[in-house]
Amino acid sequence: RRRWRLNHSPLFLDFLEGKADFPCTAWAIPNYSLFGWQRPCYLMSDGYVPTYRELVEDTDWDKYGRGKDPRCANCMAHCGYEPTAVLATMGSLKESLRAVRETVSGNNG
Repeated sequence: RRRWRLNHSPLFLDFLEGKADFPCTAWAIPNYSLFGWQRPCYLMSDGYVPTYRELVEDTDWDKYGRGKDPRCANCMAHCGYEPTAVLATMGSLKESLRAVRETVSGNNG
C-alpha cells in the first residue's frame, strides 16, 4: 500500500485487499448525463430517469448487489463500495481516527 497512488479511504482499500466485506451502496454516487439520472450505477445500463427523486424513490435498490444481480457478481467498484466504507468509517471512532492518521501522513498502510 505504501507505494499505491490511490486516494481512497482505508476501509475501501481493506475491502479491495479482501480484509473487509461491504454491501454495495449504488445510490450513494449517482451519475447524471444528457440522458438523465442513470440507474442503478454508471456501470450498468438499466435506463435513466429525469429527476433525482425518481432515481432514489423508484429504483428497486434491493435487487442490486453481489448475490442479487449476476452483473454484480465480481464488482468491487468504488461507485458502490467506497460509499459503504466511508459510512462505516464515519460510524466508528477507531476507523475515523485511522482515516485521519493515514490521510495526514499520506500513508495508506
